Amino acid sequence: MNYLINEIMTLLNNRDFEFAVCGGYSIELFLDKEIRPHGDIDISAYWVDRDKIILYMKSLGWDIYEMCGDGIAHKIRDVSQQLRIKRNIFCIKGNCELVKLYPRNEADMFYLEFDGKGQTEPNFIEFLFNNRTETNFLYARNTNITRVLSKAILKRNDIPFLAPEIVLLYKSTDIGRIGYQLDYEEAIRAMDIEQKAWLASALNVMYPAGHQWANTGI
Repeated sequence: MNYLINEIMTLLNNRDFEFAVCGGYSIELFLDKEIRPHGDIDISAYWVDRDKIILYMKSLGWDIYEMCGDGIAHKIRDVSQQLRIKRNIFCIKGNCELVKLYPRNEADMFYLEFDGKGQTEPNFIEFLFNNRTETNFLYARNTNITRVLSKAILKRNDIPFLAPEIVLLYKSTDIGRIGYQLDYEEAIRAMDIEQKAWLASALNVMYPAGHQWANTGI
């Protein structure tokens, strides 16, 4: 598997929190092949473990920032001092060239700029937090959309990853973004009938006026 994924798995495996690869890399894990370059490593985790993950990453010397919207990030120095505006944080270590930070006129607040060339070293991780019940994964943008955990989190060579139908539902908000349509086209061909039906149903809930992915591939 991809060098970056292997390195991140070594970092995160056997910890007291659950996680799964998400984003474009999860599509490739599902397909068991590489299909395109990716900007960075995205990891799905649960809100209940957010502080635990921050403390663990900080203990290893990583710097942690939470996204605040409008290209602004807040550096988390203490888990008790979080804004929790968005559901994602990113962690950087060492000479990470993927993201540049420019101080604002507020303590620990930064403008950020991502390098479009993409990640080449295991020195950046973005965690995206979701909720779950005892049995179901909850879609963050509409928690009435759920997926049984055994179907939401899959594995390839002991690497947990978010199921493609959920990943595509997240990607559906920005289908013009580079690579997203390819992710859809590659994944939909390999998904089974039940996965396709779940995605179509979820898309119909999120886009009652219609979505171009809702009725294809079924």
